[in-house]
Amino acid sequence: MLKDNISIIIINYNGMLFMERLVKSLNQQSTPYDEVILFDNNSYDKSEDYFLKNLKRVTLLKSSKNIGFAKAVNIAVSQAKNDLILLLNNDTYLDKRFIERCLKNFYENREYHFFTPLVLNYSGQLIDSAGDSIDRFVRPFKNLHLKKYDGMSFVKEKKDSFSMSIAYFKKNKFLEVGGLDERFFMYFEDVDFSLRLKKFKYNILFTPDTIGYHLISGSTKIKNSMKVYSAKKVFWEARNRVFLFNKNYDLNISSLFFFLSGTILSSIFHIFKTGYFYFYLKGFLNGLRRKREFKNYG
Repeated sequence: MLKDNISIIIINYNGMLFMERLVKSLNQQSTPYDEVILFDNNSYDKSEDYFLKNLKRVTLLKSSKNIGFAKAVNIAVSQAKNDLILLLNNDTYLDKRFIERCLKNFYENREYHFFTPLVLNYSGQLIDSAGDSIDRFVRPFKNLHLKKYDGMSFVKEKKDSFSMSIAYFKKNKFLEVGGLDERFFMYFEDVDFSLRLKKFKYNILFTPDTIGYHLISGSTKIKNSMKVYSAKKVFWEARNRVFLFNKNYDLNISSLFFFLSGTILSSIFHIFKTGYFYFYLKGFLNGLRRKREFKNYG
């Protein structure tokens, strides 16, 4: 068994509906974790109590207000005692050999410091993400999202971006790159981080032998809703897409054309598919009003 220890970080916000499955999957791992850092973003459902009662070696970091996903991750990573980090949303759970294979991938792929697993939906029938990407229209997307998972074969390969719903990485490299940009609050902070990794010449490795499961935006949905989109998610994604563009892309005729084209396409999608166009427009306009805060990252 590999001797390096791993710190698990869980960002929790009102996770009462799905924490039992996550806790069970961690307790059944073939290779045990060394510590869990639970960052609770001022939950009102007392879900943090369940984690404390049912997991071993847990450190609770509890905020007096919801400070957002990005800041919570930065604080928790800085407090971890190990250099190997496994970051989890509270609406996830893991295959029983996840940590075992995670540690193996750290050892066998030393040229990589950031890893993205194969993530399935909560039932395991559909793919949530096989690594992430961002298209020319500045629209982040998950590879093979919602495609039927029937045991198809994958290979380990470099990816442009990764989702931090489930991700594992080296603490020292995460801090070296500067952590997550806390101005994003939630959504697309991992896309922004992935774009920054390219500037540092760090690559992301997709490891399909590590399999996790994700409810997809569980903490921002209406209670008991299984819909992928919610008003809150649409608002934050629209706002933060403006930030992504303003921060990471040179402003010229070509980039502006693709960005505005992507905005039109996304608007049509939300008008006819999600019904949340009002919240998309609200988020987009909020991003435009605040765009001066998001100049190119130094």
